[in-house]
Amino acid sequence: MGDLMTCKINADTSNGLKFVSDTSGEIDLQIDASTKVHMASDGKVGIGTSSPSKPLQVKQTAAGSGLSQTDIRATRDEYGADFSGYIDQGVGHGAIISSVDNGTATERMRIDNNGVLMIGTTAAYSDGSIGRGALQVDGRSGSRTGLTLRAKSTDGSSFVTSNVSLLGVVNGNGFIGGISANGTTTTFATSSDYRLKENVSYTFDATSRLKQLKPARFNFIADADTTVDGFLAHEVSSIVPEAITGTKDATRDIGTIKDAEGKVLNENVIEAEKKDGQTWEKTATENVNQGIDQSKLVPLLVKTIQELEARITALES
Repeated sequence: MGDLMTCKINADTSNGLKFVSDTSGEIDLQIDASTKVHMASDGKVGIGTSSPSKPLQVKQTAAGSGLSQTDIRATRDEYGADFSGYIDQGVGHGAIISSVDNGTATERMRIDNNGVLMIGTTAAYSDGSIGRGALQVDGRSGSRTGLTLRAKSTDGSSFVTSNVSLLGVVNGNGFIGGISANGTTTTFATSSDYRLKENVSYTFDATSRLKQLKPARFNFIADADTTVDGFLAHEVSSIVPEAITGTKDATRDIGTIKDAEGKVLNENVIEAEKKDGQTWEKTATENVNQGIDQSKLVPLLVKTIQELEARITALES
């Protein structure tokens, strides 16, 4: 059998070129007896799959990217030009979303293989205090705010000065706090409704507890030139435990995650982030720092002032 010849199909009429199947038929494009593109009878197109479930479905069975680059274009009449962008596979099988302006591609955000969405940064941040955030937004000194919450009208067409909820915090008990704004101020609220509480007591000794607190002046090691007033978290934990997060002298191990081929996927992460088929190797031990919410000290301060005022009144009378 001789060499195979190249077959060309030309469409020279105004009707173009049509591939026609009957009402129930399907169309396959094959190379070397292997179907590469399949069109189902309902019009769905599959690349790498013969049973597409979406209008266009690309399936990659081997390691790599199903879509190495998807071109997304939108006409911007006010500039009189087309702006385009693309989504590409990132390091560790994540996704990188870039914009293209005048032929120059600029990364705008990425999603890593752990599902972390990053805007303004290319590396997910993690430390012993906060762990790895699901959303990480980088601000830039003097040029860009990391995250802006905007108070808008119902249809989003204009700014408003009425009270608007900007952020909500929800757990298994429902809504437990959030951030809201009105025309002039911002409110950082935590749940405090009386219907959420029980065993309410107004008779406790605040002065004795307050006297156990040890206010101090100090500087943070990272900011040696600034002296501040405050507390050491572990010295407050036994007096107002609800004001403190973390445990004194806590640490955790961090390391590097690699895939089955030994390729580095993540660095400086805890072993719990390792997935099936991956390995984790310890590289360091880091501190898990304690924190304090000093607003939790306010009730103790108010009750102490009330007790002192009562004593002064008793002495004066």
